Amino acid sequence: MTDYGLERNRMQGNPLDSIETWQCEGSDFDSFQKSICKFFDWSCARDLDGPDFTWQMYLGVLKPHDTGAAAHAIMARLISSSGFVQLQSEASYDVVIVMPVKGALSLQHKDAAVQKIAPGHAIIYQPMTETRISHAADGETCEVYLIKLSYAWVQRFLFDILQLPVERDLHLGPVIDLATPKARVLSRLVETLCSDAFTAQSRDLSGSLQHRLVETFSHLLLESIPHRYSERMQANKGGPMPNYLRLARDFMHREARSNPSMVAVARAANISVRTLETSFRQHMDVTPHAYLRTLRLKMAREALSDPNDTRPIAEVAADHGFPHAGRFAQYYTQLFGESPSQTRRKGPGAG
Repeated sequence: MTDYGLERNRMQGNPLDSIETWQCEGSDFDSFQKSICKFFDWSCARDLDGPDFTWQMYLGVLKPHDTGAAAHAIMARLISSSGFVQLQSEASYDVVIVMPVKGALSLQHKDAAVQKIAPGHAIIYQPMTETRISHAADGETCEVYLIKLSYAWVQRFLFDILQLPVERDLHLGPVIDLATPKARVLSRLVETLCSDAFTAQSRDLSGSLQHRLVETFSHLLLESIPHRYSERMQANKGGPMPNYLRLARDFMHREARSNPSMVAVARAANISVRTLETSFRQHMDVTPHAYLRTLRLKMAREALSDPNDTRPIAEVAADHGFPHAGRFAQYYTQLFGESPSQTRRKGPGAG
């Protein structure tokens, strides 16, 4: 095997922190822990009675246009000579897909039952609580495809589709049956993204193409599996939107910067505040207050992306109904996955 990363693996620290394209191998479990487990934030263990542990990994990334930012997606094909246990104890909202090729997996979240996964199925989860995955070898080989999607990316992607606030817990999986038509297409794309040929060239693709690829994969993934926003992606769950709700929504769009009260919004639609609350939840799966706040944050993002708008961030926040700069930064980062100052540095196109 051609080893592009071996020399740099001898460098001080973890060479994978650079998040480039890697083809690495090792002949003991210690090297596996120091590179692979550290990179993926795993704690790893193995069966002490097993054979000598050798491993290979092919790693690729898909980054946004801003090459200094974190990766949208990390893809890996991981092969080991025997099984091991992967434990992630530090909470994360990133979306992880693990698809066994050879061998089997056992998934267990903290205080939950063990789930067995064989080839033909895949695991998808967010490690919000302690997550333990046991990799069992088939004969002398254990092989998996692994894709990790940045939660900040998934959140922004869903927001662009739904134009609604996105909760951190997406209610994913955790087991995907790859026999369904949509899931079969998804599994083929996972195989392609994790293939040796693709991972070896992923960083050489243009930034726009990398962005489109991760966007296509995310869209296919979120249409292929059930999750918190499946119904919202397919259709309005409450049927046709009533005219009074359209009036309320249009009023919010016109008056967003003044941050009108819910009493004022309800009055503009000639309904009660209670009807306003119920209708928003039924037809838009969000409270009217959260919808209005999202509108104001989106308008503030457009202002921060405008190179001609040089006002201090606190002034932009106040102009969009956020008098407390600290709270504005908190809401903004939760929604867009980056701070207001990061958006301003990116300039045009960030909004």
